[in-house]
Amino acid sequence: MYISLYDLCFGILFILGNITLIVLIMVLIKLFKFLARINGLMERNEKNIDEILISLPQATENFLELSEDLKAVGEVITETTATAIVAKEHIDDYTKIFMDILKIVKTVFSK
Repeated sequence: MYISLYDLCFGILFILGNITLIVLIMVLIKLFKFLARINGLMERNEKNIDEILISLPQATENFLELSEDLKAVGEVITETTATAIVAKEHIDDYTKIFMDILKIVKTVFSK
């Protein structure tokens, strides 16, 4: 009683096919359970999802208004910084003039 190579390969392929089929069935069962959980989650939160989808356009408008306001604030800050730089330059000029006046007064009274 000999087992031919063909029968041996056929038997191994049959066993591997059965194992693959069992693994595939297990994967499909887990996939169906996962999809059932997702479906249950969606059903439980359907009201919340609808509320979010309804409020989404308003939130987008608020975000756009906020970005416009932030842009305006940025422009005001830029203008304020420029004004502060100009004021600093004027203070420097006035300080130099005041120092020149003090030097003149000092030279006048020191003679």
